[in-house]
Amino acid sequence: MHKPLILIAEDDPDDALMLKDAFSEIYQDAVTFLSNGKLLIEYVNQLISKNELPSLILVDLNMPVLDGRSVVKELKSRTDTRDIPLVVLSTSKSKDDIDSVMALGANDFFTKPTSFSGLVSITTSIAGKWLNIKY
Repeated sequence: MHKPLILIAEDDPDDALMLKDAFSEIYQDAVTFLSNGKLLIEYVNQLISKNELPSLILVDLNMPVLDGRSVVKELKSRTDTRDIPLVVLSTSKSKDDIDSVMALGANDFFTKPTSFSGLVSITTSIAGKWLNIKY
């Protein structure tokens, strides 16, 4: 069975570790982390050059170099990447932030929870909705 490849752009090492552990809890270990949006887009381009695509992309909204809004705008405007599910994870609860990334084409938006169990709940929801994996 093909394991889904999940790409995550997250600049906070603690958040990245928690996300890695949360996806491990639901048996998703094919996760690649990149520390900013520019590196994520470069990695996606490398995959495309090998005729591969990630199954899911998660991006933090506020990152250095290239933020989540810019990543969503670029990937959703390209014909070769627009169909990849792209989920934004952020500490923001602002309706303006949510509305702006959804208008740019993000498939979903989640506010980062304060607990690990909350994060596992979110990763379970994301996997069920965007990877069609049921737990």
